[in-house]
Amino acid sequence: MSTLDELPVRCVGEWAYDKIYRLVQYFGIFANGMKNRWSGRLNYVEICSGPGRCITREDRTEMDGTALAIIRNQHFKEIKKAIFVDASLPVVAILNQRIKALNASHIAEAVEGDYSDAAGIGRIIGRLPDKCLNFVFIDPTECNVPFKTIERTVAKLQNADLLINVALGTDVTRNIVPAILSPGTHAAVRDKYETFLGTPGFCARPDVIKLAKVADHDDLRRKFADAYKDQLQKLGYTHTDIKPVKHYYYLLFASRNPKGLEFWKKSCTYAPDNQKELL
Repeated sequence: MSTLDELPVRCVGEWAYDKIYRLVQYFGIFANGMKNRWSGRLNYVEICSGPGRCITREDRTEMDGTALAIIRNQHFKEIKKAIFVDASLPVVAILNQRIKALNASHIAEAVEGDYSDAAGIGRIIGRLPDKCLNFVFIDPTECNVPFKTIERTVAKLQNADLLINVALGTDVTRNIVPAILSPGTHAAVRDKYETFLGTPGFCARPDVIKLAKVADHDDLRRKFADAYKDQLQKLGYTHTDIKPVKHYYYLLFASRNPKGLEFWKKSCTYAPDNQKELL
């Protein structure tokens, strides 16, 4: 339970601050930089949001999670509508309590939604004001958000920058080799990866099998990330960049506009260890 508001918190690894820092740095530059160009028509979407507050397992430090860090940001006032999606109804209720306590319910709401249901996510996103510029953050704990969900999301929004938390250093490192070499035993994991990538047959590629046989995790992660970026490019997301989060997770930024990548590069000027204050 939070010492701040006595509502439940989520336990996270010590790397969580780095992820939140990167997200908020970009959000501040995005919202401030686009407020005049889009006349205040900016939306924010977060999929796999969590309850809004978290605590580190290592030293029990409590902090705002991604959702509350965004809402408390000084540039959140530039947002027309913010939707936070989570698959757990109790988590959604907790986050809505926190949103209400911050007097942000007129802009933000938490909504129950299953990220594996592309059509359902599309219906939720359809509630956003149209003809807006959108920033979408997708934050699963493993590589299990189907690429069809990405496709449906960007088709609905038309104009959207993406930041996706890809579990290359945890999920992929632990499970990709058996998924490739033992397809019968690990069929579910194999299917999960190929559904995530949107590329049936990835695990059967000769170059991928060769790397798996020698347990070359570095090159396997690179092939995995490249396959994902290739799929995003087919949707017009040609401006991409990846930032590691303590070798556990990788934040993949993608935009259809070079200005988005320019903003992302600017937001990455300082590493979390060099500047510990969120903008």
